[in-house]
Amino acid sequence: MAEQVRVLVTGAGGFIGHHLTKYLVERGYWVRGVDIKEPEYEATAAHDFALLDLTRMENCVAATQGIDQVYGLAANMGGIGFIESHKAEIVRDNTLDQSADD
Repeated sequence: MAEQVRVLVTGAGGFIGHHLTKYLVERGYWVRGVDIKEPEYEATAAHDFALLDLTRMENCVAATQGIDQVYGLAANMGGIGFIESHKAEIVRDNTLDQSADD
């Protein structure tokens, strides 16, 4: 029997992330979910769930420990009002390596 694939889903507490986590678990993957906040919609299906701020390099290293695949859904997001009024902040937070800011 093949070894179980170990997957990390970042943003696992959000709407799409929690659905992806459930989908992967139902298909036999071992899943670690990571988010900066607790799951919003229902209890997580992840085998392991960690509250981590992934703008910190040491948290990224911890989250990926022993992982085979990563689905990166973590992002600075909000409702349409927030998105429309904070475009530059969202792009910066979601695309830049912020570890150099320390």
